[in-house]
Amino acid sequence: MKHPVQFLALSMAVFLASCHPSPVSQPFPSDANAKIVLDFLNAYGRRDLDGMMRCLTEDAVFQGSGGTLAKPQIRAFFQNTFRKHPGLRVEVGTLTVVQGTIQARVKVQTDAIWSDTWIFEMRDHRIHAYSLASGKR
Repeated sequence: MKHPVQFLALSMAVFLASCHPSPVSQPFPSDANAKIVLDFLNAYGRRDLDGMMRCLTEDAVFQGSGGTLAKPQIRAFFQNTFRKHPGLRVEVGTLTVVQGTIQARVKVQTDAIWSDTWIFEMRDHRIHAYSLASGKR
């Protein structure tokens, strides 16, 4: 073989490309629902409460281990969080679609650091309900 290094490099590139997740399993910001989820999480990171609320339907709910919060309670929860944690930082990881929901890996840093998967149920390209995979908030 004339160019074994080139052949090896090409083989490795083909192998790596075959291991890359399918674009179908990961929504991109051009998808309307994924864009809204990203808008919500990015607004959270900026402590932009009004921006977050615009991403929710009027009857949106958070479903957690402590019960269900309606939209006004969601607003109050985040308002209190922002007041208590002025240095809050949010990192958004991968987004995937699982059985019609959008799941986002989110890392939040306040006085502690926690990561969880946030699960979003959408309606008319807005967030209708969300919860945490751990069940806690």
